[in-house]
Amino acid sequence: MMLYSLLGVLSAVNLGLAATWSRSASLPTATIDSGPIIGTTTSLPSSTRTVTKFLGVPFAKKPVRFTRPVAVDSWSKPYNATAWGLACNQEITQAAGLFYEEIHLGSPMGGEGEDCLNLNVFTPKSASPGSLAVLVWFYGGGNANGATSLDQYDGSYFSAMQDVVVVSVNYRTNVFGFPGGDVPLEHRNLGLLDQRLALRWIQRNIAALGGDPDKVTIFGESSGGASVDALLTSPPDPLLFRAAIMQSGQSSVKITTTPDDIGYSESWKQLLSATNCTSDPIRCLRAIPASKLEDIATKNNYSGGPVADNGQTWATSPRYERITSKEGNSSIARVPILIGNNADEDKPFIIGMNDTSAALIEAGLGAYAPTILAAYPLGAPGIHTENDRISLIVNDYQMNCPIGILANDSLKADIPTWRYFFNASFPNNESFKGSGAYHASEIPYVFGTYQGENATSFEKEVSQAMQKAWADFAKDPYCGPGWDTLPTIGLFGDGVKAGMSEVGKKALTTASTKDIDSRCPLYKSLYAKTLHDTY
Repeated sequence: MMLYSLLGVLSAVNLGLAATWSRSASLPTATIDSGPIIGTTTSLPSSTRTVTKFLGVPFAKKPVRFTRPVAVDSWSKPYNATAWGLACNQEITQAAGLFYEEIHLGSPMGGEGEDCLNLNVFTPKSASPGSLAVLVWFYGGGNANGATSLDQYDGSYFSAMQDVVVVSVNYRTNVFGFPGGDVPLEHRNLGLLDQRLALRWIQRNIAALGGDPDKVTIFGESSGGASVDALLTSPPDPLLFRAAIMQSGQSSVKITTTPDDIGYSESWKQLLSATNCTSDPIRCLRAIPASKLEDIATKNNYSGGPVADNGQTWATSPRYERITSKEGNSSIARVPILIGNNADEDKPFIIGMNDTSAALIEAGLGAYAPTILAAYPLGAPGIHTENDRISLIVNDYQMNCPIGILANDSLKADIPTWRYFFNASFPNNESFKGSGAYHASEIPYVFGTYQGENATSFEKEVSQAMQKAWADFAKDPYCGPGWDTLPTIGLFGDGVKAGMSEVGKKALTTASTKDIDSRCPLYKSLYAKTLHDTY
């Protein structure tokens, strides 16, 4: 049981700090290394467990713009952690806004601003100090936006149903978190540094909140999955986690022959021109109010992301480092991984596209069109229209096959590796008719935040199966999520489509990589030609 006692002091020797849990007449409190915090509780109809929530807890000072995060100062009066903290400044272009509207993502609660480096902890009220596995969430958003306060990321359901501690971390994105590629080293990859500082905070404090600091699993989706891969391939020392989950995102297998740094540098130059900050840009941009800089970056479609930083947070040859790593002699984190993707990732991005040849040219695959078209004939399973054809090609080329390569690389290096594939859509989660298992559609099933009011019984089974798999993996990474390692793949949803009969469908089945990756050899030479492949 959680020690709700003002006198319950945890051992500083065993847990790294003196911390206490207690509960006032109505609200739970805890003492972490920064000072006392006050949280709140949630009781869920779907679980017998009550969850304690500490929201918006600062892990860093308000950052000086374009500088590395610094650990937060201590406080003496209790910190009110009953409401969401600020989200970091969001860059949501018109295209991004339409996508988020389609997938019903919503907007951050609690406002936004630069004083945003906070995190949220969801922990079963009954947990003993230092006892439970911990899952740390890094959101996606293309390194342009994202916030922990989005409804889909509420960790209450996951924590209650699986008896785990869930932590969600805010970090800087867009120009505030990823200034252009040619800035001095100390200004690069600030968002990735935010994540690492949060993981250090978790190591110091999570035992006081019910979690075991030796049982931390990091997980993220899309660019959040790429962040997880960055932590694997350029790990902090000492290591701050013991397992990793990547959902529809990774950073090791590139699909372009142009390094990201070049595109980011060009976008940075355009931003400097738009702000008249070409001279002494860091000083000049700091003088612009945050909301105005955010607006200018959005109007100019600023594109930023991780860039080379001498390996501090971003590996220069991640595939090579992973394949050549050996137990006891490795530059990467050789921890168990679970990685996978969805069946229809790109559906929201190709609405109305019905010319496959033109789509291949646009994707830089025009020279390979005859071979690719022959491999995806109309009338083949799942290819009823040209739009279906485009979807499957793009999904394979940009998501499924790169993830398969990373998983196989990991397996070759004798790293315990599991893979999943999500293929289900339901009426209350469809982005549009026929949207399928689109990008990010698995998130509410992992967190248990899907629309329960109109959920089907099978939909609930799929969510329960995914939650259990993720939690089982976090609780014992070497035993895995419930199916065999590669070449076996765990399949969630059994291919059910919105409106389809669910009779006889199974929430979790298995298949072989040969079934999921049958067309991936088509693209092997393209990945091998990328400048990021060094062998």
